[in-house]
Amino acid sequence: MREVASRVKDALAFRPFAVFFGLLVLAGCALTGLPLLGLPGYELAAGLSLLHGLLGGVVGIAFGRRESVCAPLAIAAATACLWAALVPPFLLATLRTWLFSPCDPFATVGFFPLLTLPSGFLAASAGVLMGTVTKRWWTAALLWIGLVVLSAVHTLWPIAFGPQVFAYNHLAGFLPGPLYDEELRVPASLAWFRLGSIGLGLAFVALARGRPALFVTALALFAVVEWNGVALGFRMNDETLAERLGGLWENEQLELHYPAGLPKAEVDRIIEDVRFRHRQLNDFFGALPPGKVRVWWYRSSAKKQALVGADRTQFAKPWRREVHVNALGFPHPVLKHEFAHALAGPWGAPPFGATARVFGLVPNVGVIEGFAVAADNRADELTLHEWTAAMKKRGLLPDVRTLLGLRGFYSAPASRAYTTAGSFIRWLADTKGKDKLRELYRHGDFQEVYGQPLPALADEWEAFLDTVKVDARGENLAFARFRAGSLFDRPCAREVARLLAQASAQSGSDPPRALLLVSRCRALQPDEPSHVLAEARQLQRLGRAQQAAALLDGQLERFKDEPSLFADAALPRVQLALEADDEVTARRLLTTLTELQVSPAALRTARVRLATLELPPKGRAAAAAYFADGDDATRLYLLREGLLETPDQPYLAYLLGRRLTQAGESSEGLRWLEVALAAPLPEPLAEETTRLALEAAYGAHQCARVEALAHDSHFGSAFAARALDWLERCRFDRDQVR
Repeated sequence: MREVASRVKDALAFRPFAVFFGLLVLAGCALTGLPLLGLPGYELAAGLSLLHGLLGGVVGIAFGRRESVCAPLAIAAATACLWAALVPPFLLATLRTWLFSPCDPFATVGFFPLLTLPSGFLAASAGVLMGTVTKRWWTAALLWIGLVVLSAVHTLWPIAFGPQVFAYNHLAGFLPGPLYDEELRVPASLAWFRLGSIGLGLAFVALARGRPALFVTALALFAVVEWNGVALGFRMNDETLAERLGGLWENEQLELHYPAGLPKAEVDRIIEDVRFRHRQLNDFFGALPPGKVRVWWYRSSAKKQALVGADRTQFAKPWRREVHVNALGFPHPVLKHEFAHALAGPWGAPPFGATARVFGLVPNVGVIEGFAVAADNRADELTLHEWTAAMKKRGLLPDVRTLLGLRGFYSAPASRAYTTAGSFIRWLADTKGKDKLRELYRHGDFQEVYGQPLPALADEWEAFLDTVKVDARGENLAFARFRAGSLFDRPCAREVARLLAQASAQSGSDPPRALLLVSRCRALQPDEPSHVLAEARQLQRLGRAQQAAALLDGQLERFKDEPSLFADAALPRVQLALEADDEVTARRLLTTLTELQVSPAALRTARVRLATLELPPKGRAAAAAYFADGDDATRLYLLREGLLETPDQPYLAYLLGRRLTQAGESSEGLRWLEVALAAPLPEPLAEETTRLALEAAYGAHQCARVEALAHDSHFGSAFAARALDWLERCRFDRDQVR
């Protein structure tokens, strides 16, 4: 240790080295001032690993050039310097978090040693070897640059030519995939990969010492880890992924890989969904580029994360014309969006098949994602343009001029950015033509394609948004959906995501522990109302109804001027009141909800609950069971019992039909939904009942009924778009039979 310390002291006495070392430390400390890097967790560890992986070789070269007797001591000294340079930013981030933040500084600290320490050791050992091999700075620097480039190729090759989206780099660390996934855990694969990094570093040490036996052993360790990368979880290839999933269906246009063992009916649904979305996009664009598109379909987000990366984030690789999606029900909510990316690959700039400049290496994410959102044009409570117009009215609309610039897409929360960019690109497609849209997708040059700069086009689009009719209810819906800030804006975002996942997992098995976890979330993000609701639910499950009611009453007072957030608290407060036989409070809150501009879901729930309070005992008990925690079998039994008592009761028929349809019992679900539709219903309830009836009629293969329901509806453009989707599915199925 004395000899190592002596070498470090001598190196720091050399002014150029001391300056470089000081700048390295200052750069690390500066990283802690960036969003998310202020905590000693994954982001800071990844940033420091990248910094030291790229520049650490300079430290190693400096020690190697000064060493003529014992290279291992030089490597130890260089490693000590690089590891010491990690201490100030780590301490700064820890102290800043401890003193000025409610966050736990060690929530994701497990990433820190795994990412930074092996990178420092590897950079030091490689740098010292290069410094001893050649005493010229420029040749050593060229060798180091060559190693960095080789390392980058080693990392990017399986991402570019394989299905994976996670990235493992021996010098720069680890990227789990798109960072929209807020909950990050240290994967076992990272520990195995870092074992390989240490093996490679030891091989450099052996070369520097002239120890062939040690070199062969260390290199063998590195090679064994790399050779088994697929088995250890940090590499993936098409053949292994296809084998792991097991199921395969294909035709001339599509290749679908799905988990083996799925029921045939579910597989048929997946195939139908994939083929239908492909057909829809072909119709939208007029024609698609030739070539087969591959779909990888995963049983769960955890399975996808383990196999290719990206836990809850769906993704596409346009240059490979493939998409990777989790099983999220039927119809799949994101498949069409990801399909648009993959199908449009040949229209994008090479090599990655997306909007980009500078030889296709600088992507315009706003145009890329806006293009897919526009092609999807998904409608739920509102249409794409209605959501955007509502954001504009509530002052939540990002500046599309910034979003569609080369670096501006991530300046806004993801939900707002995607919707805004999608609405703008859809407006371009509808008003300027789809041919020009395909031209735009290559380089994103608005002036060249449209003869107008982006700001001028944005002015026209914003004027169009002012003509889109959105009522107060739509504005409140938009506020509820888009109010949350981005990952960079929310305090302790990674810790909260981890706590919520743990609370969800322990809610049934360990309610007291789950309560502690959600209470911690509320303490970390006191302005986030969903944490209060989660805490109230846990208190209710523990039988502490009075405390839950007090929490919810506080929310009702806090959000009395925000109808959507008021409704979120009012509905669980109604449940508590009814369980306490406090019908006066329940009726008061339900009546208030029917008078506010709340979401359609909250409004119809309030109307149903208010109406079922007037039912005979069995019907009232059935409705109460439907909205309480419990199993589906009990709900269905009580609803049927209630309908035996009052066979034509539309609200109970609606609840029973809804539950049956959601459970896949389409024929019986449709029968009870038709009973509900035969009675006069308030419009929000009539709209939802009709929507469910459309879904049930399709599931029951009654396309004539789908067509009748679609044409008879009068519930606005968003509902019309959803009805048309079911109707197009029926027509697609009929065409396939022919």
